[in-house]
Amino acid sequence: MDKFLYILFVAVFMANTSSAQIRLYGKVTDTQNATVDMATVVLKDNQGNIITGCISDSLGCFNMNDLTSGTYILQVSCIGYANYTKQLKADKDISVAIMLSRQDIALGEVVVTAKTPLIRREIDRVVLNVDKLNTVATNFMDVLKHTPGILVQDDDISMLNKGKIIFLLNGREMNMDMKGLVAYLTAQSSDNLKQIEVMTTPPAKYSAEGSAGVINFVTKKQRNNFIGGNAANKLSVRKSVYDDASISLQYKQNKVEAYMNAGVGFGTMQSDSEKGIDYPSETWNTTNNMHKSNNYVVATAGLEYLATENSSLGAIFSYTNMQPDANSTAGTSVLHKETNRQLKQYETNTHSNVNYNCYNANLHYTLANIGKKGRELSVNADYLNYTINDKVSLYTLHDESLSYKRRPENTIEIYQAKADMEMPISKGAVSYGVAYSQSKTDNRTRYEQISTGQDLDDHFIYREYILAAYADLRLKCSDYWDFKLGVRGEYGKLDGNSIKMSQRTVKHQFDLFPTAYLNYNLNEDKTFYLSMSSRINRPSYVDINPFVTYTDAYTKTEGNPNLLPEKSYTAELGYTQGDFSVSASAMWKNHVVASYITMDDSHKLTTITSDNIMKKQMYSIDASYYFDRLSWLDSSIEGSVYTIISRPVAGYDFEKTTNTSIFIYMNNNVYLNRPKTLMATLWGQYQSKEKDIVGESKSRYRVDLGLKYLLLDKRLSVGVECQNMLASPAKSVIFNQDATHTFESSPYRVLKVSLSYRFGKNLKIRQSRFGIGSERL
Repeated sequence: MDKFLYILFVAVFMANTSSAQIRLYGKVTDTQNATVDMATVVLKDNQGNIITGCISDSLGCFNMNDLTSGTYILQVSCIGYANYTKQLKADKDISVAIMLSRQDIALGEVVVTAKTPLIRREIDRVVLNVDKLNTVATNFMDVLKHTPGILVQDDDISMLNKGKIIFLLNGREMNMDMKGLVAYLTAQSSDNLKQIEVMTTPPAKYSAEGSAGVINFVTKKQRNNFIGGNAANKLSVRKSVYDDASISLQYKQNKVEAYMNAGVGFGTMQSDSEKGIDYPSETWNTTNNMHKSNNYVVATAGLEYLATENSSLGAIFSYTNMQPDANSTAGTSVLHKETNRQLKQYETNTHSNVNYNCYNANLHYTLANIGKKGRELSVNADYLNYTINDKVSLYTLHDESLSYKRRPENTIEIYQAKADMEMPISKGAVSYGVAYSQSKTDNRTRYEQISTGQDLDDHFIYREYILAAYADLRLKCSDYWDFKLGVRGEYGKLDGNSIKMSQRTVKHQFDLFPTAYLNYNLNEDKTFYLSMSSRINRPSYVDINPFVTYTDAYTKTEGNPNLLPEKSYTAELGYTQGDFSVSASAMWKNHVVASYITMDDSHKLTTITSDNIMKKQMYSIDASYYFDRLSWLDSSIEGSVYTIISRPVAGYDFEKTTNTSIFIYMNNNVYLNRPKTLMATLWGQYQSKEKDIVGESKSRYRVDLGLKYLLLDKRLSVGVECQNMLASPAKSVIFNQDATHTFESSPYRVLKVSLSYRFGKNLKIRQSRFGIGSERL
């Protein structure tokens, strides 16, 4: 009996093991050997019943696991291609190379009964359907303006209630400053963009640094044997004129893909601002006028080589040079409060010559379909080098005599490496990886001359080492329930060393950052979702450098080497239905770093520094809706109501504050002709007052108006835009026990004229004398 049970157990075990090991995998291409993504792959039995199915990925690859022995019918379909059918006998792992033939489809009268929504909620992100916006968008920046939760204004990209944003291109981080990033996105045609993914609570795969969201640009596969690109120019006119031009090129031939992007800027920008200090007996008013250069050059080049059908190797190199020289003149008057008599008047003139250079190199390797499980490995290595050499001269006139000439020099070197592995399982996927980053910042300031005779030379070295590992588990339990759990661990060593002051601070820390996501899908258009995550914001070298810099005769800045990192915890519950989304979220922050002001009342000297001043809580209700029910109008509308509660930490005598604010954003496109080639854009936002324990920002509004005309089958775009056509000044107040500081910036009204042109052509590939196509070699 025991022997019989043993034999039965072994037989059942072997049968289950063998059935679980059968795997069907392969790749879908067209007749030009270009990969075909989003192809539907279905496996049926001999009776026509569907056994399983999947969608080919961006590399054209597909994978089906846990098949039993038997005979199957494999069917592959994709819009624009003829259907593919093949019978298979499965008794071991099978690899299939599928080639689809293009098919021209003649359409008769078509009645559309449903439409694809602009946004789609996935387990840890929102996906924007770019094809729906190609009528109004000519480049990546245009598409971003319609992306929920993203604000694009004044050549800057921000995310509502978020700090620094991590930008990705096809899942790979774009290590660019904002000027280079805007030039790159402006030069990229929206026809090359497949979708935009927005992660407001980033998964464990990405760095936990900052309160950042993540924006991932997913591009379409380049056409084989093709070269093309986009050229753009934007001329801005205010009191002065400045210009931004960019060009991009893409090339693909068989296994080789290459691209290049370049941008250049000229001209001068002008801004005006005011500052006031209200003392018990005096009022100090300062009016500042600044002229800033727009001179820069940015360039990015990349090369991708498809080594095999499952592996690719690539490199990216970028260079940025900016020379934002600035000249400012600030006039200050001091008045007696009761008599309004002028007690003092002086003028501060500052001239800055800036030379900023950045080099960035990236190597990456991807290997798909590893082993029987169909795992995918991605490896990235980055090197970044920043050098900043400035010359700053300051002198005062009339009732003050402060003057100096100083030369700040800054060199930053960053080395980064990461490896990510993703492995499909029967009802989901497992991903894990490691990352390492080390940086060194060498900051020197030499004073060639200073009227006070003080020794303000500075030498500060800051080193940061971060070692991280993460793991994610995603399970799709049914057609309705989908969840994902992750955890990221980061060990950091932060080393700040003031050579001049012989003061060194070394901190070691280890933190765990859990993430959790849960989706309940009622159907394709209706989803409830819940997400939770934690983040960290480490102090920058600027904040912890303990040395002193004078910005005028009565204002100085000073770093704080004892700063602690901020930690934040976020939870969000939401619902998405078609183009409508609503959510409620909560965020808790500890050790919040903020600037605060101390006063030397006898000398009226203001010191600005940073410290872990408060704790913050924020509760928010957000909603967005995309309206396109009318043929002549589409509109993106977003709104947020949020409450901020801030409390001082021990040692600070501030009062707890609770403030509720409103934010409303709208982007409207009005089509002025039937082909939708002439359109007007009306963009506006309103922000009510925000307040915490150290200060407040006043309510503000802004309205932009633009006009765009598309010609030559929408390859040429001509636009005119008036930014800040209607706008309020930006006002803020900082509270202090001895005085109240007010800051006000005038709205930057500017007229922009833009031009962009998309071009391209197919390459003629010669056949060899024996008739063998080069794509087969």
